[in-house]
Amino acid sequence: MAVMRSLLGMSGIISYIARRVLTSLPVLFMIVLVSFLMIRAIPGGPFVASGQRAQTPEVMAAMEKYYGLDRPLLLNLPGSSPDWQLLHYVDEPISERVEVVSLKPEMREVLQAVAGEPVQTLLDGQYNTQVQRIAFYKDQGVTRAEMPALLDDLRTLQETVGDSEAAEQITNAIDAYKGADFSKLPVSPTIRTTTRSVLYSDLFQSQFGNYFFNLLRLDFGPSLGVTNRGRPVGDIISTKLPISMALGVMAVVTAIITGVPLGVLAAVNHNRPADHIAMFFAVVGRAVPNIVIGPVLIIVFAVQLKLFPVVNPYAWINGPQANPATYFSTAFLPVVTLAMGMAAGIARLTRASLLQVLNQDYIRTARAKGLAERNVIYGHGLRNSLIPVVTILGPLLAAVLTGTFVVELVFAIPGLGDTFVTSVTTRDYNLLVGVTVLYSAFLVGANILVDVLYTWIDPRIQFRS
Repeated sequence: MAVMRSLLGMSGIISYIARRVLTSLPVLFMIVLVSFLMIRAIPGGPFVASGQRAQTPEVMAAMEKYYGLDRPLLLNLPGSSPDWQLLHYVDEPISERVEVVSLKPEMREVLQAVAGEPVQTLLDGQYNTQVQRIAFYKDQGVTRAEMPALLDDLRTLQETVGDSEAAEQITNAIDAYKGADFSKLPVSPTIRTTTRSVLYSDLFQSQFGNYFFNLLRLDFGPSLGVTNRGRPVGDIISTKLPISMALGVMAVVTAIITGVPLGVLAAVNHNRPADHIAMFFAVVGRAVPNIVIGPVLIIVFAVQLKLFPVVNPYAWINGPQANPATYFSTAFLPVVTLAMGMAAGIARLTRASLLQVLNQDYIRTARAKGLAERNVIYGHGLRNSLIPVVTILGPLLAAVLTGTFVVELVFAIPGLGDTFVTSVTTRDYNLLVGVTVLYSAFLVGANILVDVLYTWIDPRIQFRS
């Protein structure tokens, strides 16, 4: 029975996660659409200037055409753009296996001659259709069924070129197949490529249509900014994201192991000096912004006391595997800067939630049974008071994983946050939308993870399929 309950519980969780993911897809689509339109509504563009020099209209038009920014914005509707037609024919290549005739030397020579420049000069632009067919037969081969048409084309050209070497070659080629049974000519298999005209309706051949269909393949497009122009946005994100994720994970872990004990200490010593001191530091950490905390920590611990390096971008790029001591000493100050505000919020929320739980009847019952105060607080009270704390960890974790812009700028960390800020100033459309979509996906995933953690914290919460 226990195994059955466990399997039913797992199936309920999996079913719940699948439903949440499916219901999140329309939300992600709207985020992509709105961010795509709002970013392009910003005045200016990625090609307005190169450094300090303004670009000419001709250069900007050429760049927009190269990167597809000359297309209609949302849908390729009739009249959207004179350069983009809703309905048009496209030559589509078709490869097929056919059996082509093993031509005699006289026929191969005449096909080579007719497709050559001397005969083209004699024809003076006439009979282009016949010449094009013959050139096709020379390159792709001719089937048994096409042999009569080939001979008819050669007879037509024979009358045009008059008395010349080419006319003699054509006569010899025709005579070589005089009275021949085409169905019995020797053949050999080959792959022949032809083209056909296909009518296309390019309704989605627009900026948003192309971007969205590429996004379904996890292709964020090329960067349009001056710094990384032409480089795939996916490569930029894959290079910068691990640095921001490392900073974010260390900061969240530091905030949890600092904020939760501080909140418990304040709740247990309610309205006592320990409570006032803990909440004083919590309020200070919450009130003072990172842009102030960061420089203060640099001045005190890096410049004055020289305990930590000021900035070291290469330590972040190389990672902890290169030199753990250098990496963690470099990461200490930005992690503390980022964790202080989060730890303050977690401490205040833990205190308020634990105070409410400690006044519940089951806590008084546990104390009446003679349980130690430590077991009452940590075994019964704290676990039930963590649900509000876990709730805020979802968006908090998503935010720090994609980069905290201010901290990365202050400490010169080459993460995704610094790249995102730079892309705003350079109007890098694809990078801006890519980071926005990535943050949204992290936010959805973190919220689903929080919902699953509820079942571990409170067994009364269950997901039933």
